[in-house]
Amino acid sequence: MAEKKKKSSVLVNTLVLFVVTLVAVLALAVVNQITRGPIEQAEINARAEIYKVVYVDAENFAEVENTDSLLEKSGEVLEGAGFGGCSINDVLAVESASGEVQGYVIAATSPSGYGGDIQIALGIKTDGTITGFDVVSNSETAGLGSKCTEPEFKDQFAGKPATKLEYTKSGASADNEIDAISGATITTNAVTEAVNAAIVFYQDSFGGGVEEVEEADPMEKAFPGADLSSLAEVPVTDGEGENYTVDSVSQVGSDGYIITVTAHNGYDGDLQLALGIGNDGIIKGYSAIVCNETPPLGGQCASDEFAAQFTDMPLGEVSYVASGADKNNNEIDAISGATITTKAVLTAVNGAVEYYNTQLKGE
Repeated sequence: MAEKKKKSSVLVNTLVLFVVTLVAVLALAVVNQITRGPIEQAEINARAEIYKVVYVDAENFAEVENTDSLLEKSGEVLEGAGFGGCSINDVLAVESASGEVQGYVIAATSPSGYGGDIQIALGIKTDGTITGFDVVSNSETAGLGSKCTEPEFKDQFAGKPATKLEYTKSGASADNEIDAISGATITTNAVTEAVNAAIVFYQDSFGGGVEEVEEADPMEKAFPGADLSSLAEVPVTDGEGENYTVDSVSQVGSDGYIITVTAHNGYDGDLQLALGIGNDGIIKGYSAIVCNETPPLGGQCASDEFAAQFTDMPLGEVSYVASGADKNNNEIDAISGATITTKAVLTAVNGAVEYYNTQLKGE
């Protein structure tokens, strides 16, 4: 009898414990359901405190539907657009008081800064206009790259279209251009890279697809305005020089020539360039055809900004200076932190100039 009472007592205690546990779990679920919304909103508000400077007119910030899948997919999207080293860290929607989506704030990181990673935040309206830009974190050199955090640099982005941006050292003159930070090309390149990664993410996720940017024909860049259909190939003779090889020569009517040269002394292998030389004794243009140099350093030799230094330069042996180059004296600014690449470029350029003077001039 005592044994039956004992079993009954255990059963009752177990049942009571089960009921108490069930009630506690249900109560916790109810509390969690009640508090989840405010907690999630508090997290959004905390992120918004960082980002609202780039979207000052924002009334509300909200989570984007399928954020996790969008961020996961972004790596492949950036890789396909040429920004594989970058990453998208966060995205929030900007809503009106009525809940209508007005734009987005996107955080992106470039690993190419002089001091390491640079994380930025970019605000973009649904009409594709940039509302603002800010640097969330960086380790750039004080007084140089750190100027990316100053209003003079940051304020350039507001109002620009959300299309691929470029930087220039000669004064921004187009909607897709910003002024580089003086003496901090590597930082400027990294910031521009992160901004463009954010723009690509916006285009792919919310803008109807990544904008196709048509690359100019390298021969057109080497000799702007040339009728490429009328180029006539000229046989190459005695095209070997110290650390370079003349690969091909094309005659541009009676205007001049496009000479393609490979330099063999690049930092990361051969560097192939095309140089346009006019019969009027002026360099018409420069184009990098094969460039395996490190993107944030020597890779700048393929940028339009670097190429522009050669356009309209008088024909002659070209040299480089640290900064403040005088084109009329056949000088270019060296690529900061990439002296070997700069020397390789000049090996190819001067090889083309020498070939023109010894093999083509006067023909």
